[in-house]
Amino acid sequence: MKNKNKNEIIRKKILLVMLVIAISLLHYGIDRSHLHYHPFYSEFYYLPIVLAGLWFGLRGALTVSAAITICYLPYVFRHWQGGSPYDFDKLVSVGLYNGLAVLVGILRSREMAASERLLQARHLASVGRSLAAVAHDMKTPLVVIGGLTRRVWEKMAANDPAREKLALVIREATRMEEMTKDMLDFSRPLNLHRTYADINKTVRDSLALVADAAKKKQVRIVPELCEGLPDISFDAMRMVQVIVNLILNAVQASPAGGTVKVRTARAGESVVVEVIDSGCGIREDQRERIFDPFFTTKKEGTGLGLPIVRKIVDAHGWTMEILNNRDKGIVSRIMLTVDEEERPAGPAEAQPANRHEEAGQV
Repeated sequence: MKNKNKNEIIRKKILLVMLVIAISLLHYGIDRSHLHYHPFYSEFYYLPIVLAGLWFGLRGALTVSAAITICYLPYVFRHWQGGSPYDFDKLVSVGLYNGLAVLVGILRSREMAASERLLQARHLASVGRSLAAVAHDMKTPLVVIGGLTRRVWEKMAANDPAREKLALVIREATRMEEMTKDMLDFSRPLNLHRTYADINKTVRDSLALVADAAKKKQVRIVPELCEGLPDISFDAMRMVQVIVNLILNAVQASPAGGTVKVRTARAGESVVVEVIDSGCGIREDQRERIFDPFFTTKKEGTGLGLPIVRKIVDAHGWTMEILNNRDKGIVSRIMLTVDEEERPAGPAEAQPANRHEEAGQV
């Protein structure tokens, strides 16, 4: 299938090149006694521009229009008539070629992006339904296996040679239980319980949860939190899940002795949360797939961590991107929208709710 698509693309490119060359030869083959055919031939240039826009989007249309401009301008100056209306018409045609390329290219690129988003949404919905069915069937047997194995392991003598084998069963059962939990989290619709809260406090709560994992990996976590940020409306439990997941990914990607930075900052009308690791970064071809379910570069990863993070971020109406750091590693960045106008008036009303929420988390 991949080779077939590649061959199709090559054929389309060859066709566009041949059209541009053929139309240009029509122009250069006209002698002065047949210049009245020029306006008719110049209309042919619109065909490869439209085809390139439909097939390859904005970049393809601009490439073809630039090639046409390069081929056509020498003809214009070759038959220059001292700035006559005929000359002006040919220059306008050059502008129209490039203008049409921009218009068709933008419209087609938008349509292709919308189609891709729709296809991805349908794919994720299908994957979610499948995951829900599989996880539901796996959950009960795994709980039974893990529970019974733990009871047997606890009753065994410390020097029993089978004890280590049962410990291995328990570890694998626990890993499978975590996998089914991720599958269910990904497949279930999100019901957000949003309240106005301090994002820095949520980050600090998340740092406390990952401290042991970072210590075990010998990775230092450095918080760089901007004070005085406005309270933001979000689901605190889900946000902790997002930050913990990103920090754990960063810790796992960083070498022993490395550093993970967790940063908050104000950026215009938004608040930025960044998690920066000191790993080896991510390849360009992998960056487009990191939010696909089950795609992972880790040996023991489920490939559902980042898709769940993306799902939570999208449910809040925020944006998220993964960037290569200038030094090394990657930057996981979330742009949180600040809705100061929609916040209930009066800080006294919000504070008791926040205290109650904090007490519930502790």
